[in-house]
Amino acid sequence: MKKHSFVKKTTILSMVVLLVGAIFFSMPTAAYYGNADISPAYTNLPTKSWVSAEAGTGEASFAVDQEEATYWDAGSVSEDSWIQIDLGGTYPGMKKVEVVFPTLAGEYNYTLEGSSDGEQWFTLSDHSEEPITGGEDVLIQNTPEVRYLKVTLLNVSDGAIAGISEIRANNYLLKDNLAVGADLSWDTAFLNNTYTTDSNTDVPSSDGRMIGTMQETGMTSARFRVWNEPRSENTGEPVTQVDGSMNPEDTLNKSLYADELGMNVGLDFHYSDSWADPGKQIKPKAWKDLPFDELVEAVYDFTYEVTADHVSAGVTPYYIQIGNEIINGTLWGAEKVPTGNEPRYAREDPSYTAQPGGELLWEYWESEDPEEQAAYDAAWDRFTAIVDAGLRATQDASPESKTKIHVIVDRNRLAKTQEFWRQLTTRLKDDYQNNFDVMSISYYPEWHGTMEDLSNNLHAFATEFPAYELAVSETSHRASGGPSDSGYPNTIQGQADFMIDVMRTANDTINNAASTILVWEPAIWQSMFTSRGDGWYEANDSTRVFHAAFSDFIAKTNEYLVTPLYEVPALPDTIDVLDIENDTIVRTEVTWDVIEEEDYSTLGSFTVQGTTEHGDVTAHVAVVMTVDVLKHLTEEKMESGDLTGPVVPQLVNALNQVTHHLEKGSKEDASKFLENYLSHLNRKANERNISHEAKVILTEHAELMVENLK
Repeated sequence: MKKHSFVKKTTILSMVVLLVGAIFFSMPTAAYYGNADISPAYTNLPTKSWVSAEAGTGEASFAVDQEEATYWDAGSVSEDSWIQIDLGGTYPGMKKVEVVFPTLAGEYNYTLEGSSDGEQWFTLSDHSEEPITGGEDVLIQNTPEVRYLKVTLLNVSDGAIAGISEIRANNYLLKDNLAVGADLSWDTAFLNNTYTTDSNTDVPSSDGRMIGTMQETGMTSARFRVWNEPRSENTGEPVTQVDGSMNPEDTLNKSLYADELGMNVGLDFHYSDSWADPGKQIKPKAWKDLPFDELVEAVYDFTYEVTADHVSAGVTPYYIQIGNEIINGTLWGAEKVPTGNEPRYAREDPSYTAQPGGELLWEYWESEDPEEQAAYDAAWDRFTAIVDAGLRATQDASPESKTKIHVIVDRNRLAKTQEFWRQLTTRLKDDYQNNFDVMSISYYPEWHGTMEDLSNNLHAFATEFPAYELAVSETSHRASGGPSDSGYPNTIQGQADFMIDVMRTANDTINNAASTILVWEPAIWQSMFTSRGDGWYEANDSTRVFHAAFSDFIAKTNEYLVTPLYEVPALPDTIDVLDIENDTIVRTEVTWDVIEEEDYSTLGSFTVQGTTEHGDVTAHVAVVMTVDVLKHLTEEKMESGDLTGPVVPQLVNALNQVTHHLEKGSKEDASKFLENYLSHLNRKANERNISHEAKVILTEHAELMVENLK
């Protein structure tokens, strides 16, 4: 088999990259253009449409409806007082579960368990012996991936509702679970420009190349498109220069550079001399006259040669993409009806579509006409043969590389893409005993729907095709340039919000199926850079999402406690934090807002906000009436002279009996002695020994205590 070498400039380039690397990692702290508010991304998984809940009794959905005012009501503690949530698939990033009980001042004995399969369970929180009040945040460490959560109520205090207000299962964006990168093919086209995350053009943060700067923002992957013999789409004339042409030599030079920076390199074969997308898949000029069998052989040879040259130069591609957005096929030929989207050189030269090619004839999908159905199947046969050739070449030249197929899901056209995957996977396996690793799609809201559509599409693929990795191979959103109908404003903040939501959506796909997202062309189309003049481009503040969206520490965000009426609540000085890298629980200090006296001078509840270095925390405080409050008030009135004479020992003895019976667990007997307390207060013989003010205050609080015991 003939093999051409595309390796040129390799030695010089390697020396340059080594020098760049030395400079790159010693640069000053970065700055960015504009401002964006970015926090680590997470999702409360029960908000997803595919999550379900069931319970031994009662309506389970009330525990996952995002409304704390509603609750799953078990009625009472029994063998049926359990609730189970099915997240639809496993989640390695589910690191915190929030459990909120309906009675904030109630005490609850319960267990929280997790499982990946619904058969083998492990304990996440065990309060079977020591009850908790109100609720808790459970930080998850040292456990398998979680699909199922189960809460079992074992006991509740008198007066507390046996149920759960809300269960939140928080899935976090973790670096080990999701890779972020970009198509950086234009890097060599702008070597005279300076791309930087620094505000000082004289001392850029990297060497000024786009690849290095995007790596600095946190990207770990670089995709490079490959054109066969790059041509002008207007004239059809070859692009003679190397830099920026996307020919095999240019691609290898960029791959070497990115590889030296430690980035994963991906190759994107367009199998064309110019752009290939759903609206145009034009054969390279050198292949346009080939009979179909020779066309398939050319695909194999070209793919093998480019891939083998990468491997021999020291770059093993992390993945290799066979075709670009090939939902409508690739290398269109005689079966093709012109769309008008073709490059001018192909529109004016009918020889490009004279021989058979690999277009898919979707207009015949589900046709009941035998001839049309036969044409549909024949088109799939040709297309699959082309894809198989590219896959085999990749597997032969670089067995360690993953293989990827890249399509789109048009708005409201999920069924078409599902049909594509079914046809391709079945035909590859049945006809060629072949397969690929990664199913990938593009996502641009202008054409492909809402973020919810993206979520549902990824979920559909992960559910029907669980053996495949998923990727969002192209996505972007502009930071300027007029109105937006995407749901995100065309601002730097809008760009950051969009990117973090795409990352979050991919991360929320079941079974960690969506492993990668790639930004489309951060330097040109919907750019993530802003021109600062003189060929200097500063990265938008939105590019911090590729660091800032990932969680390194996950803190408890809720604390639940009870305080007696009139008593300042004892808020904790520190809270638990999960250190992701070390998988350990550490403590971090909390600074709480000032608590006003009026907050704890009324029965009920209130919240206090706190801040930590790892985010905000809320203390939920229940203010309750206790016998100690009544004792304290009684002692105050004794000391002030508002209580005197024989009524004093009568009241003290009654309260001591209340305390005694409460310690024994008998609220009924305690209530009887509270009635005695009230009787002593209101006895006519004691009027001379009790001031009117003391009688009113003590009666009011004793009655509150009676009500509290009911």
